[in-house]
Amino acid sequence: MRLGLIIKKQAKGSRRKAQGFFTLNLSPASKLPADLDTPNPEINAIWRKEAQKRWQAYKAGELKTVSYEAVMQKYQ
Repeated sequence: MRLGLIIKKQAKGSRRKAQGFFTLNLSPASKLPADLDTPNPEINAIWRKEAQKRWQAYKAGELKTVSYEAVMQKYQ
């Protein structure tokens, strides 16, 4: 199902042609919590620590890096 677009076909009786029509179903999107866009200080603090840890590991040469060109070549 594509983002709420549902294609329905109804057939009424064996002699009638199937009648197709489109309906836009926004219910999955409307059910998402509104607070998903609200910043969460606790989660932000966890990510801040993780980012700092990764940056320090990068500066210390403890992380393996991959060049942009290698990534692009892999996914072309």
